[in-house]
Amino acid sequence: MIRHKVLFRALLGVGLLGLAGYVSAAEIKIANQDVGTGQGLDDSTPASPVGGNPGATRGEQARIVFQFAADLWGAVLQSEVPVTVSASFAKLACTANAGTLGSAGATYIFGFEDPAPAGALSNTWYHSALFDALVGEDAALGAADIRARFNGALGSPGCLEGASWYFGLDGRQPAGSINFLNVVLHEMAHGLGFSGFGNLITGRPLAGLPDIYSTFVFDNSRQQNWYAMTPVERVAAAVNDGQLVFTGANVRAEAPLWLTPTLMLRISAPAPAVGDYAINQAAFGPTASVANFSGGIVAAVTGATAEGCVPFDNAAAVAGHLALVVRGTCAFTVKVENAQNAGATGVIIANNQPGTIVPGGTPANPVNIPVVSVSQADGNTLRAHLAGLTGGLALGSSLAGADAAGNVQLYAPSVLAQGSSFSHYDTRLTPNALMEYAINPDLISQFTLDLTPALFKDEGWKLNEDHQQLLRCDTGIPTFVPGGLIVGANVLAHAKLLAGAAASLGEYRAAIHNYASELAADGLLSRHEATRLDACLNPAETRDQFNAWGMGAGHSASGKD
Repeated sequence: MIRHKVLFRALLGVGLLGLAGYVSAAEIKIANQDVGTGQGLDDSTPASPVGGNPGATRGEQARIVFQFAADLWGAVLQSEVPVTVSASFAKLACTANAGTLGSAGATYIFGFEDPAPAGALSNTWYHSALFDALVGEDAALGAADIRARFNGALGSPGCLEGASWYFGLDGRQPAGSINFLNVVLHEMAHGLGFSGFGNLITGRPLAGLPDIYSTFVFDNSRQQNWYAMTPVERVAAAVNDGQLVFTGANVRAEAPLWLTPTLMLRISAPAPAVGDYAINQAAFGPTASVANFSGGIVAAVTGATAEGCVPFDNAAAVAGHLALVVRGTCAFTVKVENAQNAGATGVIIANNQPGTIVPGGTPANPVNIPVVSVSQADGNTLRAHLAGLTGGLALGSSLAGADAAGNVQLYAPSVLAQGSSFSHYDTRLTPNALMEYAINPDLISQFTLDLTPALFKDEGWKLNEDHQQLLRCDTGIPTFVPGGLIVGANVLAHAKLLAGAAASLGEYRAAIHNYASELAADGLLSRHEATRLDACLNPAETRDQFNAWGMGAGHSASGKD
């Protein structure tokens, strides 16, 4: 599980009101706080190259991932002021089965006096890096803009046992490993702007002022913006599962480019129950889909209840059908195991109180059938019409993770999760997004940052949406495409990495041409883009690239060819 913590050193009325007339790709620098510790980024344990990461020690590989992530975000964002990330490993909160992978946030926040520059709001908190980008000056006077820490105890006794960090850059982590690049990109995003600063327990804004992120938060139940509500209402809104959304125009416009249609439970009979019902996927077992979740629906009979906490009395009737059970008394995993033992093909868990649930837990035995949940009201409707009850999953008309207006949902579980609630996208987003509260193994963030750049654009960041440059050469590949694709940024990050790792110009040329061929073979480049990129990898350009980014940066490479 990923959580973040924001560290505040609040400074009001900085008075930097001028906007820069020229913008460029952001330079993101890593300040290694592990130097001299022999741990984390300084870990000298030998390691074999993995997934395109050429590092020879664990610490070197971790540093390479950090810089690669910095180069990706730096390529996408525009700023004249370098962004500094203070980075380290430490033992973060964890148990044998769960824990915090990373923690990051802005070390400074700033607000504009009235009037604010064009495109900014006065008397509103901004993350340090964004504030600097807006004014073109370093308001934090050389201090780190972001503090990021990562769990150095991962995989040790008592801390996410059996897990390990994967330091590859290709998104191909083996089972049980956690993709470090995805986690670093996620945490950097919190510090760059994906976080609010208010107190979710009291509902009060920091120092009585709004922050730029929260100005876009809206509660659909109350039909009110975050700051139009009272503190008491904000406390309630923070746990209003499924009803808290981000209203930024760019996120809304790009949502259809990333999100897929919502999966609904579509009941086809009997007539009084016919319709579409909202569902949540369980956090365990195979994913429920149109292909694997359909048929007759039979309510569990377990003594005097339908909770499924003991072996089913009506196992013969349930066999070959979807089992309907009610929340209560025992763990979700116990209910599902009893349904599976009865021969059910899937399980529908109806809530026993208002609100929605995401069935979770650690099954004692493998779960081989899909599991979804429905609300209490919908569960009551289904239970009132059990005779001939038939249905299955189907694609609805709305987007998975967005409301009817197209606003993307924010994570607001019914029980407040400090460090996770509010400052993440909701788990309903399909496909999974980088900025959900937990890192999912299906992310491919080396090539797509999904809806996070759109959120940054709503806050005021300017994005590099033109072609990616390799020094002076135009590759013809967009750095960033609405919807999150960042192939151009990946090209730049890889060119810097390969040049820095190459022992000679010839070695760099071979490596970068091989990388370009892989991109084309994987279908990530059009024929025109492949041709344009190849032109940027001619002998003169690769010499200049090696001189700029290679081991001998600033020196002629002619003698190394």
